[in-house]
Amino acid sequence: MYQEFKKLIVLAVPVALSQMLIALAGFVDTLMAGRAGVDDLAGVSLGSALWVTLMIAPLGLFMAVNPIVGQYLGAKNYQAIVNFMHQSTRVLFFVILALLGILLFRDFYLGYFIADQHVLAVTSGYLEGLSWGVPAIMATYLIRPYSEGFSFTKPYMIASIISLAVNIPANYAFIFGHWGAPEMGGAGAGWATAIAFWVAFLVMLGYSLFHPVYQQARIWRRWSSLDNTEINHLMKVGMPIAMTLFVEVSIFSLVALFLGGNADTEIAANQVAMNVSYLLFTLPLSISVAATIRVSNLVGSRDCYEAFTAAKASVYLAIITALVNIVVLIGFAQPIAMIYTDNAVVIELAATLLIYAAMFQLADAFVVPVQGALRGYKDTRLPLLYAILAYWLIALPLGYILGLTDLLMPALGAEGFWISLVVGLVISGFLMTSRLYSIGRKVMAIST
Repeated sequence: MYQEFKKLIVLAVPVALSQMLIALAGFVDTLMAGRAGVDDLAGVSLGSALWVTLMIAPLGLFMAVNPIVGQYLGAKNYQAIVNFMHQSTRVLFFVILALLGILLFRDFYLGYFIADQHVLAVTSGYLEGLSWGVPAIMATYLIRPYSEGFSFTKPYMIASIISLAVNIPANYAFIFGHWGAPEMGGAGAGWATAIAFWVAFLVMLGYSLFHPVYQQARIWRRWSSLDNTEINHLMKVGMPIAMTLFVEVSIFSLVALFLGGNADTEIAANQVAMNVSYLLFTLPLSISVAATIRVSNLVGSRDCYEAFTAAKASVYLAIITALVNIVVLIGFAQPIAMIYTDNAVVIELAATLLIYAAMFQLADAFVVPVQGALRGYKDTRLPLLYAILAYWLIALPLGYILGLTDLLMPALGAEGFWISLVVGLVISGFLMTSRLYSIGRKVMAIST
């Protein structure tokens, strides 16, 4: 177990740094938009919520690349890796076209969620800028898990560092109108983010072309013909992951959209709490990626006992990080909120929501790494059903009742939704953990 802790940490640290830098980019968007005004902060909040909802399904689909490549690598089947990646690239083009189409027609549906016209204009402008970066970020979402399948997590960390270094001055330029750029307010954050997306993609592409780690499977040399078997392989493993992530993340995004008709201060406070939560979420998420890498490689090499040990170690490691997160959130809720804004109402409500965020840290410690381990086993269908039950059938209706109606008590607004998030995560954590122990023991029994 101790050796697995070490291996997981080695894999997880670059991923954690990468995710932290991504979260910091969101923090920069939120912070700078907040300085431009409460309406700008609310507009970026809603635009970001919609973007996360749209991109999470493609992200989940291509997360299947990690365990599939990892298992092929464990079996030393390099030609299968090349063929699989070429088929995945074909799928990528259709995903990009679909996302661009949804963003192009954004003005047809945004008005149903956003009442304030200035907030609506900021959100639309933010998404317009962001759309120019869609091809880059989607291609990055394909190359990144390919790299992780090789247990090589450093490239995305480097890409994230360079991307953040570009995003900060670009935000400054486009939001406030410096260095000859137009003053766009919160909408400028979308254009800055698009530029950062392209920078990250170029770094990842350079690694995949020239770094010796990938030389066993040179995916860019000779193009494979169409192979429906590998496309179906990607879909079989990836679609349940995509739908699971959509179910999980969409509930957080839908909270922001449901609050679109509420006061700007409530929307802003919810965004602050969400942003801080994501910063802390990077720790269990990085452990989840490491768990997928370790389990998939060990299953591919038929070392199923060690694969189950790695899965359990990932959960124990996540529990430790969750305890740290709880201390940070409970001890520093109000000072953290004050970093984002000087609006007293936003600070007070955001600090309250952060206490609820502390409550679901332990649940996240079970849900997220366990899902990563299950992906390593390519077990993705039943976790999807668990997520639908926990989030859409229980948490979302409960949040709507508590937050926006007086059925059980006076409407709690954002606070009611966060109570329901805690409930959904606890239920999901119990179900996912039970599934991991079941599949782990089953695979060990089959391999003996």
